[in-house]
Amino acid sequence: MKKILALIVLSFTMVSCYEEYLLDYPYTAVYFYLQQDVRTFVVGEGMQIKVGCTLGGVRQNTTDRNVSYTLDNSLVTLARFDKMKYASQGYIRDAVTGLAAIQQLPASHYTISNNSAIVIASGFHTGTVTVTATDAFINDSVNTCKKSTYVLPFRLTSADADSLLYAKRTNVVGTMFEHKLFGNYWHGGAALVNRASNPNTFQRADTTIVYKTTIPSPENTIWNLTTTGPTRLTCNGYLNNITTTAAPVPSYMNLVLKGTTVYLSQGANVPATVTIAQEGACTYNNAKLLQERKVILKYKVTQTASPFFVYHCTDTLTFRNRIRDGINEWQDENPENYSK
Repeated sequence: MKKILALIVLSFTMVSCYEEYLLDYPYTAVYFYLQQDVRTFVVGEGMQIKVGCTLGGVRQNTTDRNVSYTLDNSLVTLARFDKMKYASQGYIRDAVTGLAAIQQLPASHYTISNNSAIVIASGFHTGTVTVTATDAFINDSVNTCKKSTYVLPFRLTSADADSLLYAKRTNVVGTMFEHKLFGNYWHGGAALVNRASNPNTFQRADTTIVYKTTIPSPENTIWNLTTTGPTRLTCNGYLNNITTTAAPVPSYMNLVLKGTTVYLSQGANVPATVTIAQEGACTYNNAKLLQERKVILKYKVTQTASPFFVYHCTDTLTFRNRIRDGINEWQDENPENYSK
């Protein structure tokens, strides 16, 4: 009998909990999920970001809700800067590393889809505004390339809801840009090795070494392309050498993208015993989908010390992934890019 009573009590408790799950809360509230964030514009991919707020308290939103906001420069403080420097999210900390302070993003550097309101549409629990960077933002690369000197300080002022969550009514959003080809790449290729200067006269015949693209590959064979400007990147690999992304990431080759043409030159950290120079046409396939991007590099590595070999390389870089704003992006998320 006691067991039966216990089961009855338990069943009532479970039903009660389930009903609480189904029912709306007594009040609704609007808020920003994060109070400091960093968002990245990508050169060549529209140079746009979205910033939004969230509605809580209802399982289904059945009406459009207007949320008013202002860009409040009083939020741009050393205290907020410290919160970014010591944020739990690594991508926020990295974006302000080396900065002495943050500043409000100049009005000349962006446009915004609505400068006073965010709409949370019926059927949704979030609403956004679209921020588009201007040429002035790109040209100010000293402050905007891979660093969040400039921020957009959002403050919610009212909403079509019962309340604004007081502690979550602001969001200071750092801004920066990356080159469209930044990220990690599988690497493969072949090199014709000219051994004419080999001290051993019996080993002077040319040979070819092949280092095939293998998916997946060990992490120390992945090449990383790092943004250094709106059209420029550096590369941490050459030939079939072991790579590293440990800071500071070495620069073995500089790449400049103009349309689908890539211009290659020697990087700052090439060993003293070699030189690197472009040899032939280097190209980018301009794939619509992120996961289909490939870069072809043709270059020559010349040893300036014994055995004085010369390597004539043709390499293929195949996109693997990139980390943007803490998110691992490994395939295209824009539905329009999948249409023919």
